[in-house]
Amino acid sequence: MDRLSALGCLLGDGEASDYLLDHVGNCPSTFLAWRTYLCVYVSKGFRICARFAVPNHLESLVKLWRYAAQLKAEERRGWKRLGLTRIESVADHSFGLAMLAWLEAERRKYDVGMVLKLALIHDLEEAITGDLTPADKRILGAPEVHGARRRAMDELIKNLPSNLRGSYRRLWTDLRLLRTKEALLVHELDKLEMAFQAARIGRRVGRTRVQRFFQSAAREIKDPELSRVLNQIAS
Repeated sequence: MDRLSALGCLLGDGEASDYLLDHVGNCPSTFLAWRTYLCVYVSKGFRICARFAVPNHLESLVKLWRYAAQLKAEERRGWKRLGLTRIESVADHSFGLAMLAWLEAERRKYDVGMVLKLALIHDLEEAITGDLTPADKRILGAPEVHGARRRAMDELIKNLPSNLRGSYRRLWTDLRLLRTKEALLVHELDKLEMAFQAARIGRRVGRTRVQRFFQSAAREIKDPELSRVLNQIAS
């Protein structure tokens, strides 16, 4: 079945809107099992799709990307109690962290590539576990939280080629154990990015309502320069 003859087929996910623009008859059952498509929306109700053939060695990367894309819709639950109309997503936060990490790694002459990788992977398992607030973590307990994160990361990387799987595992372990200067920097910038977001939100809801986020960041940030930045943000 070529790409053009794919038009009109049902993608197989049960949504009526997934009927494509042109109807060309029945679809072979193998088409319904495919999960990767190139699609162009031509109106609100219709789209033209064709199978995008992914080489076998890239299928595992496509699956990982799909997990990562879920972070665009995963809300940072700590902000929900503030009555905001739009809640920051985990992907929003990860982008902010990556920008901070890039700039600060360049300034400190750290391994920029390593820092960016750590920033991008630091919350990746939340595509499976969801976002956990500090209160959630206290209730669940550190062993349970760590175990859930480890199982999630195992699921995320299990089908990757062995060299990539090992690389992702080392990055994740570095960050959890804070065993490199790059990992420690990303850990503290993670909290600093939260403080930047708290300052932005505080201008809308009042500074007193976001003080606990500044206090949480202060408990984790030990670097003198980053502490000074935090104090400036929180003042």
